[in-house]
Amino acid sequence: MKKLIGLCAAILVSISIFAMPTVSAYSSVQKAGVYVGEAQYTDIVTYVNHYAIPSWIVNGYPMVAVEDLDKYGFDVLWDASARTLRIFRNYDKKYPNPIPVYLPETKLLGTKQCDVYTSDVKVYANDYEYQMQGFSAIQGYTFIYVGDLTSLGATMYFVSNNKAVNIWIDGMNIAEYQRPTTTKAPTYTIPQATASSVSSSERVTYYDYIDYNMPDWARETITKLVNKGYIVGDSYGRLRLTEEDLRYYVVNDRAGIYGE
Repeated sequence: MKKLIGLCAAILVSISIFAMPTVSAYSSVQKAGVYVGEAQYTDIVTYVNHYAIPSWIVNGYPMVAVEDLDKYGFDVLWDASARTLRIFRNYDKKYPNPIPVYLPETKLLGTKQCDVYTSDVKVYANDYEYQMQGFSAIQGYTFIYVGDLTSLGATMYFVSNNKAVNIWIDGMNIAEYQRPTTTKAPTYTIPQATASSVSSSERVTYYDYIDYNMPDWARETITKLVNKGYIVGDSYGRLRLTEEDLRYYVVNDRAGIYGE
């Protein structure tokens, strides 16, 4: 433990602050639908207390999905009726349940993954009306700049030698530093955070993978469309299909639109 603490101290001395937009830099939150730029594949890895978290680079700055933070010491509350996400530091979550993070293939580095736009979802820190700029890129997820986590008491540093953005949270376990080494796509599903005021009828279920969670009647069609390249997941393999999407594809398939 002393060795780990000494290592962390050495890192903090040798690093420089990674300048990026933070919530305090916004004169106002932009209206929804404004084009921001491209999310690019990157080998820069973002860590929360040395636990890697999926991140994307947009205009040179890293972003994370708000929904992912639920596994890294935070609670994320989604209110469908108000279309708001509230992020809380949960001090009982001392041991994160991190998502597997994989590096993109070398040939993809610096290339476009998807377009990014400002989101209509309002994102707040804690109970205060401390609004962050939210962004949309992958269906079903809202993104924020990593720098905005400082509004929740986190400290942020960039370590150029390690190609790492480090987020430090007091009171949470610290892992041994380990950089991802494989490009294998992960097989996780992020649970949808919900507010107690949101009824079950308002919640949307996403089918990210062709597995037992996906209805039997849809698997054959979705498998065919994925194999044909008609449906492509994100860089983490998530398909983000709703039941409405599944029914649409199955009806078209039964009508012979997609061929054999």
